[in-house]
Amino acid sequence: MAVPDEPHDEPAEKITDILAWGNDVDIVELDKSGHMQQQWLHAHDGHILPVQLKNRSNGIFYRSVREWRKALFDSFLPVGFPHSVSKDYLAYQTFDSLQAFFSTISSLLANRALLKGLGVGDASSSATFALLLTILKDTTSRIATIVFAHRFGLRIEPDAKRYRFLADLFNDSAFFLELYSPYLGSWGKVIALSTGQALRALCGVAAGASKAALSVHFARQDNLAELNVKEASQETAVGLIGLLVGTLVVKAIEDHSSVVLLMILLVLAHLGTNYLGVRSVCMATLNRQRATILFGEYLKSGVVLSSEQVAERESIVFWSPIIRNNRGNKVVHLEFAESYGHAMSCSDSHDKLIIVDGLKHTRFICSRVPGRLTPIKMLLWEGAQPIDAIRAWFAAMEIAWLMEDGGVYTQKLDELFCDAGVEGNGRKFSIAGKDRDSEFVPQFNSPKLWDELVQKGWNLEMQALETTAPVRLQIRKRRAKDL
Repeated sequence: MAVPDEPHDEPAEKITDILAWGNDVDIVELDKSGHMQQQWLHAHDGHILPVQLKNRSNGIFYRSVREWRKALFDSFLPVGFPHSVSKDYLAYQTFDSLQAFFSTISSLLANRALLKGLGVGDASSSATFALLLTILKDTTSRIATIVFAHRFGLRIEPDAKRYRFLADLFNDSAFFLELYSPYLGSWGKVIALSTGQALRALCGVAAGASKAALSVHFARQDNLAELNVKEASQETAVGLIGLLVGTLVVKAIEDHSSVVLLMILLVLAHLGTNYLGVRSVCMATLNRQRATILFGEYLKSGVVLSSEQVAERESIVFWSPIIRNNRGNKVVHLEFAESYGHAMSCSDSHDKLIIVDGLKHTRFICSRVPGRLTPIKMLLWEGAQPIDAIRAWFAAMEIAWLMEDGGVYTQKLDELFCDAGVEGNGRKFSIAGKDRDSEFVPQFNSPKLWDELVQKGWNLEMQALETTAPVRLQIRKRRAKDL
C-alpha cells in the first residue's frame, strides 16, 4: 500500500527526484536557528562527501584542531550555541564557573576543619560523640530544608537573581562556622556545626530553585534539559580543577591564621564572581522590582527601558516594594494580598479602608495619616491573565505617583482612577467611585506603553509579581434568600 506524501504549501523537489535525473545534490544541515552547521555532496552515483565550508582551511592540522574544539564545545555548551541560548548565557556561566572554582577550594579547607571538629586526630574524642553530632547535623539540615522550602518556595522564582546570590552567602557563612568549630567546646561545636549544616541546606534549596528559574530564562530552543546537563558538566570539570588546586593548597597551608586569611580572600572572590554573574543576567519577565523600575522611568520620562537597561538598575539583595510620588518622596507600600482577609486588614484601627475596582483586579487602600506609608494591596479576579497582574501593578504605581506627600488617597485620585460607582460610609471602609475626568487618560493604559513593551522584548505572557500562593477572587451578588 502506497503511503501518501505529506502535504506542502508549495511543491518542493526531493532528493530522490533530483538524483533520478542524474544530478548531484548539495545537502546543507541547519540548526534550529537556521545557521549552517555542515554541507554534503550527494553524488548521483551514490557517493556522499563532506564539503569544506568557505573560509576554512583544508589543512589536516587545522581540521584536527577544529574537530577537537567542536568536541570540547559540544561537551560543555548547549548544541547550537550561541543561537540556542540567551545573550547573557556565556557571561553568567563564565562567572558561575569561576565562583565554583573558588568555592571548591574553600570547601576543602572547611572540610578539614569539620573533620577536626568531629574529633579526627583528637584522642580524647569518642566515636559516639562524632556519630551523635553527625545525626544532629543531618536532622537540623532536613528540618531547615522543609521550613525554608515552605516559607520561601514561592518567592525564589520571582527573585531568582537575589536568591542565587543569597545561596552562596549562606554557604560561605557555613564555611566560617566549620572553620572555627575545632576551637570551640563541645557545646560550641554542636551549635556551630548544626547551624552550618542548616545554612548549607538553605543554600541547596535556594541554589537549586533559582538555577532552575535561570535555566528557563537561558533556554531558547526547547533545550532546557540539555542546558542543565551541560551546566552540570561545566561544574564537574571546574570542580576537578578546583580539587587539584585545593589539594596543593591544603597540603601547603596549615597555619590557622594563614588559613583564615586565605578563606577570607576565597570567599570574597567567590561572592564577587557570583554577584557579577547574577548581575549579568537580563531577564525579560517582570517581577516586582523590574516592573517598578520600568514603569517608574516611564512615568518620569515617557521612555520604556529594555531588559538590559533595567538589569543595570536592579538591586540584587536589598529592595522593598516602596513606591515614590512625582516629588520623589516615599508614599506607598505596594503588594499583592495573601488573602481577602489580608487585603481588608489595616494595621491601625483608625485607618479608613478604600476599595477601588479595576479591570480584572481590586485595590485595597488603607488611607493613613500623613507621615506614614500608605499600604496598597491588590487581588486579581478569576480569569485574570499575566498582563492583568502587570496592569494592576502599573495602575497602583500611577496612583502613588499622583499622591501628595503623606500618601493620602484623595477624592481627586478617586475621580481619576475609578469608574462610576456608589460611595457608602461604613464602620471601617468605604467603596470608592466617582465620575472620571473624561480628559484624563492614565499612563498605564497608554497603547504606546504596551506596544513599546512588546517591541523592547518584554515577556507579557508571564509575570513574576506574586510572591505568595496566587489568589483569585470570584465575585457574586448574594441573594436575599441566602441571608
